[in-house]
Amino acid sequence: MKKCSNCGRPAVFSLVAIISTLGITKRLQQSSPAVAFCDSCLHELCDRLCSDALSDGVNNAYTCLNLRLRERVAMSKEHPESGSGPERKRMI
Repeated sequence: MKKCSNCGRPAVFSLVAIISTLGITKRLQQSSPAVAFCDSCLHELCDRLCSDALSDGVNNAYTCLNLRLRERVAMSKEHPESGSGPERKRMI
């Protein structure tokens, strides 16, 4: 399991930044490498972003993904026979 890049606990999420140019034909884009975070460190990062719009966007994405993750975990506990094996590992 990957470790949180901030605290070393088991990571639950990874964050990738995509930076794009605006106002030019043939937009240029570059993505960062993925950076692993545990739940609490990603939540703390969202609180510390200096742009309200960026903070809101990252926080909304984090909240939606966290909800989906919790739903998947709950479903796997309710139906353990359908959530085991290599198929399940690829989905998470």
